[in-house]
Parts: sequence; C-alpha cells; structure tokens
Amino acid sequence: MALYTDGTVPFLVDGEEFKTYYRIYGPLSDTSLPPLIALHGGPGIVSYYLSPLSKLFERNERQPVILYDQVGNGRSSHFPEKGAEFITIKLYVDELANLIHKLDLKEYHILGHSFGGCLGAEFEAERHPAGLKSLILTNTLVDMRLFYQSHAERLATFENAEELKQAFAKGASDPKAYREALNTFNERWSLRHFKERPLPDDIDPFVWLFGDEEKGIKGDRTVVDKMVEDKKWSIVGRIHLIKVPVLLITATDDMIQSYAAEPFFGRPRRSSGPTWSTRAICRFGRSRRTICGL
Repeated sequence: MALYTDGTVPFLVDGEEFKTYYRIYGPLSDTSLPPLIALHGGPGIVSYYLSPLSKLFERNERQPVILYDQVGNGRSSHFPEKGAEFITIKLYVDELANLIHKLDLKEYHILGHSFGGCLGAEFEAERHPAGLKSLILTNTLVDMRLFYQSHAERLATFENAEELKQAFAKGASDPKAYREALNTFNERWSLRHFKERPLPDDIDPFVWLFGDEEKGIKGDRTVVDKMVEDKKWSIVGRIHLIKVPVLLITATDDMIQSYAAEPFFGRPRRSSGPTWSTRAICRFGRSRRTICGL
C-alpha cells in the first residue's frame, strides 16, 4: 500500500475555479478513526513542514492524516493578480469546508499551527461543522495585536534588532534583506532546537515564498504581502463559540509567546493546554514525539 495519495479538488469562488492540493496518508475508506486534517501556518507558506505528522499513520494504519496547501500557496492554485479584498480568512474557511466536502469526510479532527490555529478556531466558531470532533491549536494566538507585541519582544533580544526591524518593514521591496532577517529571526525563535542544516525539504516552509532555482520553484509572496485582513484578526470576543474539545499547545521558547494564546484556556469547553518550558515546538520534525504523542 502506498504511504500517501496526492490529489487536488476544485474550489469555486464567485464562479472562478481554483485547485486545492492535498496529500492523504492512509486510506479514508477505513472510518474507524476520524482523519486528522493539518492546517499549515503563514499565511503564505506550505504544508511541507507538517509532513512528520505522517508518523501517526505509520504507527497506526487506521489513522489517516490529511495535509493540504492553502490556495495561493505551494502546489495549489496561485493568484498573483488578486488583491487584499480577495485574500481573506473567510476565503480559507470556505476552502477548508470545500475540501472536507469534496473528500466526503463525515468526522475529523483538526490540528492548526500558527495561522493554521487561527484558521481552525475561526472555522469552528463561524461554521460549527457537525463532523469536527476536536481542535488541536499549537503555537497560535487569539489576536494579531498580541502576535505583533510578542514578535517585537522577540526581536528586541537581538543586538542588531533595529536592522532586522527595518528589513522586515521593507518586505517585498527588498526580498533579499527580508529573507536574511527572517532566517536570522527563525534560527533563534523557530529552529533553535533543530540542528540539521541545510533544512530538509520537508521541514523548510519558506522555499515557496522565496523560490529555489535549483528545485525549479518560483517564489510567490502574494498571500503574505496582500492578506491585510490577517493583521487585524481577533477571536477574543468569539472564543465562547468554540464548542468542541480543544488541546492548546504552547512553549516558552516559541516565536509566538504563550500569552498570545492563553485566552483560549478559559473559554472553550473542555480545553486543556500543556506548556513545555525547555523547547520550542513550532517545527514538527525533532519534537514530533511531544506533539504527536509518539
């Protein structure tokens, strides 16, 4: 039996068709265990770095795992001509609902990392899908203002903080400086416990942002540059709308500090939230034993 199956499903938006790429580990025909759908972060990166979650299926062949690239990213349809009014969190909520419908999933669990956690929480709060059994929210946040506060505090730990801040502010106008700043920042706050260099293909989430000529990948920053709504997103006043059980995972060394997600603790029913004090868990490679319980 093949380890995984790749495919696409059509996604219609106002009569325009896009394609959502997915990868399924394990057969969906065995319904004894609901599949786990993993939502990648960003917005604007891809699902490659979540591939270690496939260990769940490798250890239990009745446990399917579904990864997919959100439209505008990776192996899904791209739309560089679209503006900020098109690229919204509602677009991605609709895409997730469409994927679930096209794959004919009756029951499922969702794991959302970083922006994927925001997406998963938004999906439950706004849709209350009947098939959703639980949410796993890892290294995520309840309000973008808390994210920017956390990011500024993490940035301040660098001796060249002002230089990095200016590079982040330039963004698309100076992609080389932006990428160098991002790499520097991530080495300390996303990858400090992951020692392998260069990053394996299935761990590096940024190759589709900046491109890689040797691998024939053209970079596309459309989503990360144009998703303006994401900068104002908040679910603080709607946390009570989350009805399914929630597992919240944070760690003291993460890029997004724990306080940005802690409001989730008090409001969702039957939520639980471990915090690890010695490692960052925003990558799923080295610390997958912690995250997947393997």
